[in-house]
Parts: sequence; structure tokens; C-alpha cells
Amino acid sequence: LPLLLLLLLPPLLVLPQSAATAVGSTDIDPTGRSAYSQALLSPPPKLGHSLLPMFSLAAEYTNLNHGSYGSPPRMVSEAARAWETRMESNPDRWFRYDVYELMDNLRTRVAAYIGAAKEDVAFVPNASHGVNAVLRSLRISKGKKILFLNIAYGMVKNTLTYLKEFDHDQLLQVNLTAPITEKQLVSHVKEALEANKGSVHIASFSHIASVPGALLPIKQLVDLCHDYGVLVLVDGAHALGQVPLNLTQLNADFWVGNGHKWLYSPKGSAVLWVRSDRQALVEPTTISWEGRGDSHFQTAFSYTGTASYSPYLAMGAALDFREWIGEERVLNYMHGLAKQAGKLLAEAFGTEVLLPDSMYASLVDVRLPTDDANVVKNLPGELLDQYNTYVPAYALFGNPQGPFYVRVSCQIYNEISDIENLANAILSLISSNKERW
Repeated sequence: LPLLLLLLLPPLLVLPQSAATAVGSTDIDPTGRSAYSQALLSPPPKLGHSLLPMFSLAAEYTNLNHGSYGSPPRMVSEAARAWETRMESNPDRWFRYDVYELMDNLRTRVAAYIGAAKEDVAFVPNASHGVNAVLRSLRISKGKKILFLNIAYGMVKNTLTYLKEFDHDQLLQVNLTAPITEKQLVSHVKEALEANKGSVHIASFSHIASVPGALLPIKQLVDLCHDYGVLVLVDGAHALGQVPLNLTQLNADFWVGNGHKWLYSPKGSAVLWVRSDRQALVEPTTISWEGRGDSHFQTAFSYTGTASYSPYLAMGAALDFREWIGEERVLNYMHGLAKQAGKLLAEAFGTEVLLPDSMYASLVDVRLPTDDANVVKNLPGELLDQYNTYVPAYALFGNPQGPFYVRVSCQIYNEISDIENLANAILSLISSNKERW
């Protein structure tokens, strides 16, 4: 059967009674009869619009904001449903026995993907859970500070504000300015560490920021902070599946990354990595009493209350999908399209791409041809209502006077024609709606 028909077939899954040795296609369908298994036997298709039938996106919708919420391939969603069915078929066997072995097998596979020892890996529903688990566990001494950048994700800033108000932690924000360069960024952080020598307990950096979608010189930042005796938490929400990872070499103290954004796993799947000598410092945000693991760290995070493990276990299917397409092929296509998109939009707008090619992966930020904050505020909603697409539009560094940018996510199911249509839509909306907005 053609690949598209295979993907749309109802699943014919025969679920095993005990955990297998690896979490992947053979775990959920040892017979190989499901559309999921059959698809993996086919040659991988051409990247671009020919992949759209493999995702659940509506035909009339153009997703240029994959970075916010992600979109799992149909085969990954099928795998998640299969795990859910197995759980409900025998809850006692599932929660008391099978799930721990399955999750441990998944841990082995994910650890290999991120360049880590499996003993240092746990799973959390979202990067937000991981960041909160780390920061709210540390109990920082009075007078010590938490360093962060002005481009930190809103969740991180809100968590730090909570710690300041309720735990009286002191905050140290490092303000970046345009143009953003690796040299400027590292220099600003070093100046802050030097001026506050001995008083900074931990620094929090995005691996890839949200807005702008900047790929930070994270290894340089980790090493710099360690030189000053400062712990480092890396918010890798956008990094998992967008850039190659080797967390052992990175050598941060804590790292957390979402699976649902760029890895292609379902929503509710994220990875928390904690260096072995820091694991005693961290507890999950919810303390439960069950769980299994080879250490307190793994046991505590293995069970935080009765919930579905399907989003986690379907990470195995997401890795199957990536291996089928080709990991390098995925990363090269997304970054290549992002570079083309940035050039096209900048030329159409008569503006420029915010960052050099080396400082972004699959998220590209381009300055809008307007300085009207009200136009920018309404632009994303109008794009969604009138053109069935969406991109974040924002003021750089939160400055209400601008400059203003759009952030475009480039995914393996996108093509340059999507960017052309976006450019035309933005220009049309800006020119025709200034007065109405």
C-alpha cells in the first residue's frame, strides 16, 4: 500500500505482556502489522510538503510556529495510544511492574541520544517542571544570587520572581543589547560574575532562547560560570531535537529539555538531566511514595502520582521516526530552510535577520517593517484569523518602542513557499490595517 494509506489505516496493535529490551516499534507491535511499523519499513520520503500527510495538521493550516507547541507525527501519536491502551488493559501490572522496566529502557535510549549516562536521566512532563524542580530545591543561602539573562523564557522569570518573593532569593539579571553576538553575550556575563564574585550561587541560561530564537554559546557560559564556582541550570526546552547534544561534554549541573517541541514526541514528555554529583540537591515538585530506580534521584522522579506514561514512552517512537528520516537530514533541512526563510523575509521587508547563521538553528528572527507597537500586537492574531498561520511578533528585549521582530519555526514539513506566503500576508496586513489597528 502507498505510505499515506498505511499511515491512515486503523492501528492493528498486538501489545506485549512484558517489557521489551528497547522502547521502539517492536515494543508496541511485535507482529509488525500496524501502520506505524509498516511505515518504518518504507523508504523515507522527500522532505517538505510531501511529509504533511504524516502529521495531523489540518490541510488549510500552515504551521510556522512548531517551536511553541510542536506536532508529533501520526506514527508517534499511534504509539502513544497503544501505550495508553496497554496501561488500561491491566493497570495493576502496568503501574506495579511493567512501566518501570519500560521507562528504564527508554532512559537508556534517550541517554544515548543526548550524550549522557542513563543514571543521570529522569523524565518530567515539561521543561517548566524541570526548571521548577531544580530552582525550588536548592534552598539558596541568604545573600546568594541567581543570575539570568533578560532573554530568559517567561516561565523562568516567573519562577525566579516567586523565589524572590517567597524565599527571598536575590536575582541578578544580565541585560543583553543589540546586536547580539557570542562575544558580547559571554563578556556581559563575565562582567556580572566579576562584579558579584562569590555571591552568585547558580546561573540559568537558555540553550536556545524563545524570543529571539538565539542559540547561545552554552559551553562557553557553562565553563565560565564554573570558573567562578557557580552552578549552571540550562533550559534546553528548544534544544532537544533542534541541535546535536552531548550533555556529558557540556558538563552543566542541570539541563532540561522538552520532547514535544522539536523531538516529535507528544506533549507531556521532557527530559531532566542532573550531573551525578548534584542529584542529591534536587527533588521533584511533587513528592510521592511509590517509584523505582537505582538511585533516590531516579526513584523520586519515576513516580509523582498516578498519571499516564504514554507521552514519555512514545519518545521511543519519535526517535524511531527521526532515525527513519535521518537525524542529520532532519537538522540540516530545518537549518537550511531557516537560512532561506530569513533571507527571503528580510528582502521582502527591506530589513535584516537578527542573528548570524551560527546563532540560530531552526528558529529565525527577522525585523518587521513597522515601528507601530499596536500593529505588531495584533499581527499574530490577524495572521491566524485571515491566513490560518501564526508566528510570534515581539519587541526585542521587551522594549515597547521596538525594534519589532517575527520568529519563524522551520520544520521538515515546511517549504520556502510557506515563507513566501507568510511574507505576503504580513506585508498585506501591515499596509491595509494600520488605521484600523
